[in-house]
Amino acid sequence: MFAGMNSASATDVWVDHWNYENIDIYVMNDAITYSSDSNGRGFSVSTKFVKNGQLKQIVVWNFSKFRNDMWRYRTNTMRGGHTTVVIPHNGVFEYGMNQIGWRYYIDQTYYY
Repeated sequence: MFAGMNSASATDVWVDHWNYENIDIYVMNDAITYSSDSNGRGFSVSTKFVKNGQLKQIVVWNFSKFRNDMWRYRTNTMRGGHTTVVIPHNGVFEYGMNQIGWRYYIDQTYYY
């Protein structure tokens, strides 16, 4: 995807709660990898989905931005090779961006 991978350091950090599923999401901070090149940038992060104190699943998120396009993501739980536009306020995305030190903005409250 991108040349010259880098990584950040280690802990599980709570980043979001999805009320509609009663799921807490924790980023596995030692699993953030990122890279960029002249065509764009991206990062991957592993998360733990926890419900009522029990681990339900591990989900790997892959975020990417090609040139001036919107930020998009795919996860290991999605079918097919498609990506989805990242809509605000995605706790996983914002945490990853802040850890890496990349800036982002919300465009007209619809997408990053």
